[in-house]
Amino acid sequence: MSRNDPRVLLVEASGRGFLSHYSHALALGLQRAGIETQLLTGRRDELGDWAVPFHKQACLDGGWRGWRCVRRQVIETRPDIVHLQWVDNPFRALRFVRWAHKQGVRVVYTPHNILPHEKRWLLMPAYRLLYRMIDRVVARDAHLAWALEELLDTPGELLMLLPGSPNFLALQALECQADSPAPKKVAGERRLLFFGHGCRRKGLDRLLETVAGNHWPGTVHLVVAGEGVLGGISEALLDAASRAARITLIDRYVAPREVAALFRDADLLLMPYVKQCKSPLLDLAAALRLPVLRSDRVQGAEFREGIHGCTFAHDDHAAMERRLKQTRWLVGVRDRLAAMDDPLASIDRLAEDHRQLYLKVRSECLPGGEAYRLPAFPAPLSEV
Repeated sequence: MSRNDPRVLLVEASGRGFLSHYSHALALGLQRAGIETQLLTGRRDELGDWAVPFHKQACLDGGWRGWRCVRRQVIETRPDIVHLQWVDNPFRALRFVRWAHKQGVRVVYTPHNILPHEKRWLLMPAYRLLYRMIDRVVARDAHLAWALEELLDTPGELLMLLPGSPNFLALQALECQADSPAPKKVAGERRLLFFGHGCRRKGLDRLLETVAGNHWPGTVHLVVAGEGVLGGISEALLDAASRAARITLIDRYVAPREVAALFRDADLLLMPYVKQCKSPLLDLAAALRLPVLRSDRVQGAEFREGIHGCTFAHDDHAAMERRLKQTRWLVGVRDRLAAMDDPLASIDRLAEDHRQLYLKVRSECLPGGEAYRLPAFPAPLSEV
């Protein structure tokens, strides 16, 4: 570890799902690159059972308590860079950035959603100000970069495009020996996986209608898993589909080790969404070498047709049915997925890009023209 490498504090408060998995992967890559890295994550840390080579605390709550915890960690550990993966309130974030700059600390932000799902138009002015005050804003794909610059007036010199969606879970799943929550897979079985939190617009009803309306070989096994996954699904429809094909239902929260096992044993991930969305499941499936059959409403930063899977029009049920019945197209997809970089190489590449970003940000003057320095006595929390 070089004395010139920056010390980095990553902040991600959810402790669950893609944000947590991405933050853990980035922290691992930074540590491998020789950067002293700490991760602050949410109290509901679903990856808490896995050992990591970097310092981690699962201490963050939402609201002001979370920000106070971040400030306390800055005072105690004196990082060069605070890299936010989470902002629950733009006003608190603005106050934190001003405070951090007074401590001589740079702040970088990766907005996985550039605006919140609720009150987004009311909060847009505050986010526009935040994106102009932050030292760098990292966009994970070109679409986010365009939106940040064109819609939220983020200065181009503050915007960095660092593509990549590594997932810590992918590393674990490659050697996952955990038992699957689904029945043990048997020889010759073709296992289809529908996975995720319940939502009426994820197309499970249409998928079950397609299953119910056709005859399927006995080797086909549909696994439907996730918390509240049957939201909006009638018992009659589920019964009809169950008579046409073998179905295993796991209607509960699925822990990360179980998720890894589900993806490990599946032959195809089904995403027949009706709603428009960007889904991290595409990135996880690619990292785990699992082909995807998705509707055109599902977007992913790095999804490539014929390499990661196949796409059909969301309102074309016949096209989905054809792809479900065919198997030859999967052979080429599996071969191309197998030829991709391993997940650790992707993590290392993204970490090196971040390392270069941190070095550049640290070399710049702080707002107001002050040269880089850490104050001898950080401001106490009572003054923040």
